[in-house]
Amino acid sequence: MTTSLPVSYKTNVRSLSAKGHTMAFAASTLSALVALVFLLAGAQKVLLRNPVTANLLRLGVGSTMTRSIGTLEIVGAFGLAAGLWLRPLAITAAAGLTLLLIGAVGFHLRARDFTHRRHRSHAVAPVVLAVVTGTTMALLLATS
Repeated sequence: MTTSLPVSYKTNVRSLSAKGHTMAFAASTLSALVALVFLLAGAQKVLLRNPVTANLLRLGVGSTMTRSIGTLEIVGAFGLAAGLWLRPLAITAAAGLTLLLIGAVGFHLRARDFTHRRHRSHAVAPVVLAVVTGTTMALLLATS
């Protein structure tokens, strides 16, 4: 005697499968976009481009530390990109970049940039990126 599954159960399984594929696609797409952002931002810091360097100097970050941060951002970007094939690597890279951004928020808090209209946009950027990178990490974890 064979039992067949109800049609509603089959539909729900297909729906869950489609949601899983959608989340995996979103995680991969977001990983690629975040990787591109950090590759470009890291290159600016490693090359000590003036607008970036001036703001970091104002925060008390010297050129050696600026280059180190840029290198970490580039490594994180490559980790996210390679994570398209090795998911644990992408999760680790996203976690590392999120922690790096939390450190950046700390520097902006110390400088009281959130209260100064002139520097507020510099202070908000790492907050937004931390949320996006943390969301990327959560999606990667959910789809691994």
